[in-house]
Parts: sequence; structure tokens; C-alpha cells
Amino acid sequence: MEQGTVLEWFRESEDDVSEGDKLAEVESEKSIGEVEAREDGVLRRIYVEEGKSVPPGTPIGILAAADTDISDLEAEAEAEIDGKTETERDTIADPSDTEDDAVTAETQSAASARSSAAPAAAEETTEVKASPRARSRAEELGVDLMSVEGTGPMDSITEDDVEAAVGDGTEREESIKASPRAKKRAEEAGVDLTSVEGTGPMDSITEDDVEAAAEATRESGAEVRQITPERTASNRFERATAVADPSAGTALLETTEAVRSAFEERVTSIDVLLVVASAALADRPLMNGIYAESTHQLRESQDIALVTELDDELHTGVVPNVEEKSLTEIVDTRERLDDDSEGEPSFTLANAAKTDSDGMLVNPPCVAALEFDATGQRAVPEGSGVDLRPLVTASLTYDTRAIDESEADAFLQRFFERAERASELVLESYRGTE
Repeated sequence: MEQGTVLEWFRESEDDVSEGDKLAEVESEKSIGEVEAREDGVLRRIYVEEGKSVPPGTPIGILAAADTDISDLEAEAEAEIDGKTETERDTIADPSDTEDDAVTAETQSAASARSSAAPAAAEETTEVKASPRARSRAEELGVDLMSVEGTGPMDSITEDDVEAAVGDGTEREESIKASPRAKKRAEEAGVDLTSVEGTGPMDSITEDDVEAAAEATRESGAEVRQITPERTASNRFERATAVADPSAGTALLETTEAVRSAFEERVTSIDVLLVVASAALADRPLMNGIYAESTHQLRESQDIALVTELDDELHTGVVPNVEEKSLTEIVDTRERLDDDSEGEPSFTLANAAKTDSDGMLVNPPCVAALEFDATGQRAVPEGSGVDLRPLVTASLTYDTRAIDESEADAFLQRFFERAERASELVLESYRGTE
């Protein structure tokens, strides 16, 4: 073996790690292995970046307790890196509490054994080159690695290759090479990884690439988020549904008709819903925000995305600063909206009669989306017979990382309480803009 390559770091510098944690994935000419932490500590230094190749035995990082003086280790590791020509293994320099804080051949060998023993043994019995995670995933899915085409370094098989091979066995989706952090950030920011150009090792997508793509989208004024009805939503989304009290449902419908007949023919039910939703958001501000960079970020302005359906696809247009607008201004803004108009929403609103969606409605990075449905009817006893009256429901899809079930239920309750006063809220919207 003449060179070893660091394919991926699973931890970043200064991350806390525990014994047995996977630190990095490295590749030799014949195998791919994972380097594990031999004890608890902090990954104090990373010397070999992803995609870089070094001679065997070269220190690729330093793992030590947070309060350990690693100055001697740093000097020794840097000297070895500068003067390294040939050894037999890749490793992490790992100081011990019972020995001098120096990188020794014995320490390097022990760490190396963890990363290379299993892949090397596999190499003796098969010519298939696959990462440990790919082998584990193949075993879970019952995939024959001999039938999988590798897209990794030196045509090795990655976990994505295995998953892409699942299906009818004849077609394979294009594999997207992205680091775990990049995939997580893309999910949070609503970035489509297929549209991101990778700058990492072997053109893989890094977290910085995702950030750049998200920023470019915001600056260009293109669609920020496209809402999608998720029939099988990811685990982080839940949905709460409530049925309106008859008085609330009646108030919403009667207010819409009253305003239309009195002075504003252009008014639709979604316009009145915007006024009601704005009042509810003012009372329950946790719903008015996004989840990004692992943080629930509240927004002062109510920038509400309206959902419409066109050619079986859902599109959004954002009505900004709803809390500052009168009903007439809301109508004017809505009528000027183009499909997928620019703007980053803080909340999402949909009329089920206009979307025909039976799944959870999610619009990342918004933490909540409200779908209103007034298409139902309920039978109410009336004299000797029954009377059919409107059945109004509302479903709130929420991100469980930011919103819990009790808060979701409280918002729905407040929404319907506000709906009972829909006519007053419409009048107040005009007073607030005077």
C-alpha cells in the first residue's frame, strides 16, 4: 500500500466523541474502512481533509481530552506529516492518560487495526469493493453487491448505490454524493440536491455548497420554497385536525358573502381566512416562523404563503406583511400574485377546495401550514327532519422540532375562536391601516 485517502469525516474539529464513535472513512488500494475513537475525548485537530491522500501511518488528526496539552503531539504529528514517506497504515494520533502525550507506532497500529481489519478480510473472499455502510445496507435490503454498479472512489460501491439498486432490479436512480451534514442542511433549507454543484472530494456536495445554493436562490428572487403534498411525510411532521363550532363556520362563510355583496365583489373565502389567520398568529406567535440552522426562528412580519393547484401541482405565492393590510389590500395583493412568486414565507395557508390534497401539506422551512376545508356538510336535527349545515374543519401540519402537540391544538382552538369574530376582524383590518 502506497497511499491512503480520507473519503469522509463523520465528525468536525472540536466535536465531542465517545469510544467507538465512527470518526472517518478511509480507503486503501484494496479496501475501505472506518476509523473509530478508541476512547472518549474531543477531536482536537484534523490534519488530512476529505479527498486528500497520504502515505500509510500518517497522522490524520488528534483525539484528546479537552483539557489535555497537545502541543507536543501537534509538533510531532506535523513533523511526521512533513517528513512522511512510507509506513503501513493510516491512523489518528491518540494520546493516553497513562502514557506520554506522543504519537507512538503502537498507538497508530492499534487505531489502524480498527479501520482496516474488516475490509481487508472481506477482500480475501470477494472482488467487490464496498464501504462498510454499503455492505450493511445491502445485507438489510437483500441486495447482491455483485450486481451493483459502484459510483464511489475507484468505482467502489456506496450506500447510495445500494439503495438506488433497490426496486425492479433493472433501473437505478442517479446517486447524489453529499455529506451527511449537506443532506441535513438541504432538508432544513428546502434545497434540491440535484440542482447543487458539488465542490467537495470527487465533486461531492458539501454543507457550504448547500448554503451557497440557498443564498443564491434568495438573492435571485426565484422561488424560495415549493410546497409539496407529502403522502408519506418524514417523521418530523405531524398533523392536528379540529372541527369548527357551527358558529365559527357560519361566521366565516357569512362574512365572506356579506363583504362580497356589500362593497367588495372580488373577495374570496381565502381573503377572509388570511385576516383570521393573521389574528390567530398574533395570539400564538410560535407558529409564525421557520426552522433553519437547527433553530426555531420567529418572524415579526406575517408573510403568508397561499397555496393553489395547477396541473396537479401545488404552487405558492406569498402575501407579505398580512398583519399590516386591510382586506382590500389583501385582495389587491392576492390578485397580483404569480404562481410561485418570490418571497420567503413565515406561515402557509391553503383552502382544501382549491388544492384537492389528502396528505399532509408541508412547506419547509415554515414550521406550520394550515389547510382549511369548508366543503363538508353535517346533518343537524330540525323539527321532524334534518337540516344540512356546513362542516368546517382545519388541519395544521407542524414541524415537531419547533412545535409540540399542545401548541398545535392551542393554535387551532384560537383560530376558530377568532373565526367567530370574522366580521369584526375584517372591520378592524381597515381601522388598523388608517
